[in-house]
Amino acid sequence: VNGELISEQEVVDPLPNIYKLCEDRNIPATFYEITTALAFSYFHARETDVVVLETGLGGRLDATNVVKAPAISIITSIGLEHTAILGDTVELIALEKGGIIKPGRPVLVGPNVPHATLRQCAADKGAGTYYTCEDVLGQSDEALSENELLDYDLENARISTAALKLL
Repeated sequence: VNGELISEQEVVDPLPNIYKLCEDRNIPATFYEITTALAFSYFHARETDVVVLETGLGGRLDATNVVKAPAISIITSIGLEHTAILGDTVELIALEKGGIIKPGRPVLVGPNVPHATLRQCAADKGAGTYYTCEDVLGQSDEALSENELLDYDLENARISTAALKLL
């Protein structure tokens, strides 16, 4: 938080409560789910104003999906990843990742997604406005080389800038 790492004590102190909640409610939580609960506890204790959450597995099945009203949902890019769990096509994976889209909340998507699938997902969920980076920032004036077209840092910087402008 604010450039400061969580201390060892701030990790150790809330864990017994998290484990007890899981035990009392018969929740077979994974390491990632426990870590996510720990992060939420830490952010609450630190009274953060803004938190940027990155999903682990992706949308619908992700532990971070408990957030019901994010300021914005962002889907950066979609490729064939976690196919055994999310599906074996980019469109099926997009539907799973689209699980982070919430009613009445804006959605920002990167250029490397199946837009038709995600637009339909956003419409089905009653999301707020569906934005692309071009909608917010306009077309990029820079002629990108082939290597730069594959540079996710450049793509993510553009998505981040668009998100900040929307917020």
